[in-house]
This record gives sequence, C-alpha cells and structure tokens, in this order.
Amino acid sequence: MAKRPTIGENPLDAVVAETHLDSVVPPAGKHPDEPSPEIQKRLALLEAEVKALKAEISLLRGQITELQMRLPPPEPRWVSRLREKLAGK
Repeated sequence: MAKRPTIGENPLDAVVAETHLDSVVPPAGKHPDEPSPEIQKRLALLEAEVKALKAEISLLRGQITELQMRLPPPEPRWVSRLREKLAGK
C-alpha cells in the first residue's frame, strides 16, 4: 500500500506561483503585446522571400519532371548483364 494518501489527489495539479520564466515565456492564455513595426516589417520581408522561394521550388520541380520524361526508360537487369558479358569478351 501507499505510505501517503494519494487517492483523489494529484500532486501535479498544485498551483505554482509565477516564476522568472513567465517574463520570458508567457503562460498559456496570456498573449504578448503587438510586435513592433520593425518586427512586422521584417516578418513581411521574410514572408515575401518564402513565397518567392516556394515559386522557385515549384518551377524547379516542373523542370525536374520534364527532364525525367526525356530520359529513356532504364534497361532491364538482364540486358545490362548481357552487355557486360559481351563487353568482357
């Protein structure tokens, strides 16, 4: 049996007073103030860069599929073995 009564009590449910971490990471439910205009400007710039990079990635993916369509299909394994044997003679 348990040495102390724990039925109905959860020690993790205890309310913890504010800590120094609350100044760095606000607790759940508390939202920080609006970001400064500098931060909003930087965020807008980064979002524009991300959008441009996504467009470039989609363009490159299209080029990759186009190049893959141009490639001849791979030879079966038996054909490549036969070529190796014939080249060895």
